Amino acid sequence: MSDRTSRTAAEWTTLAISCGVLLLVAWLVGSEMRVPRSPPAPVATVIGEPREVGGVHHVDVQVVNNGGETAANVQVTAVLTVGGEATTADQTIDFLAGREETDLVFVFADDPAQGDLSVVAGGFERP
Repeated sequence: MSDRTSRTAAEWTTLAISCGVLLLVAWLVGSEMRVPRSPPAPVATVIGEPREVGGVHHVDVQVVNNGGETAANVQVTAVLTVGGEATTADQTIDFLAGREETDLVFVFADDPAQGDLSVVAGGFERP
């Protein structure tokens, strides 16, 4: 009474592979949910030596989020003190995912080699 034919080997193979992929995705989602996330922890460090470009001094800074969660509006401040006079520069990074890093460039009129330079990731928001 039934006009239905049995499944072919290709159909069974496709079904088995599809089920395997679905199980793998479910396992990956489950394992990702079990991993505890550490809070965002952005850190800024000077990389390399300052360089002079067009009469101003460029300082390369790398900002790394050592935490597992995203940090938003990361405020990075560089302070250059030369001869008792401080120059401050600020930059903001919109989003920095967990374990992500990004590079910034701060520009100063004075030579950082002639003074004291400090760079800090001062604050951020949790999105």
